[in-house]
Amino acid sequence: MNIRVVARNAVRPSYLPVMTQKMRVRLIRGHNRERNSARAWAARHAEDMNAWGNAVDPVLWRESRDWAAAFAGSARSRLERLTAAGVNLGGGGGIELLYLMTRLIRPALALETGVAAGWSTAAILAAMRANDTGHLLSSDFPFFRLAAPERYIGYVVPDDLKQRWSLRIKGDRRNLEEFLLPDTRVDLVHYDSDKTRNGREFFLRRVRPHLTDRHVMVMDDIQDNLVFREYAERQPVFRVFEYEGKYIGATGAGLPALERRRHP
Repeated sequence: MNIRVVARNAVRPSYLPVMTQKMRVRLIRGHNRERNSARAWAARHAEDMNAWGNAVDPVLWRESRDWAAAFAGSARSRLERLTAAGVNLGGGGGIELLYLMTRLIRPALALETGVAAGWSTAAILAAMRANDTGHLLSSDFPFFRLAAPERYIGYVVPDDLKQRWSLRIKGDRRNLEEFLLPDTRVDLVHYDSDKTRNGREFFLRRVRPHLTDRHVMVMDDIQDNLVFREYAERQPVFRVFEYEGKYIGATGAGLPALERRRHP
């Protein structure tokens, strides 16, 4: 960690509270306590993403996988230049799943937390372009270990997709206050930011009043704690997918409608 860069970012009033919380969590590491149980539960419920996508809609699943493969090639080429300079923005996660969900649900409004390089952002926006409808609200906080970190948020998102995108970078708690106004209704949610129990529980409480009766929620890294399990087991249906050694969860009122496509 570059201490000088962190110190420069810490003196920025909008950065300090969020940075303090993130560093406190990393020092305490209390969110590790549930990992063994959470990973075991996710492993028991995990199914093959490819098989599920084919069962739900083979045509759209093929489109999703083709888009993901093509996008990954171009995104990695862009990121290689940053990696060579010592900047690592992380990988892409299950972008083909997010693309498929967006194509199926056709959300008027989607919300994601955790943008980083912008893999998931690009997946949702590309599917919205294919749908010819929808807008994406994205909440993030810059990589405070990097100099001028704002320039890296959404780094791989193509410019021609950004007209459907609203981005806020003050951290989830402040960003959600701006996004989730009393009349805001969200059809698709992707959660990939604060992986602690407190972070996830806060988000679920905050977003719940704004979910439509056809919404689907996708949550990454559900093996970190038991929050997704506790939430999902109260829903009509949920799905768990293993992805590159981690687990992705999906649930929500709209997921049963997608499941019914498997048995026309």
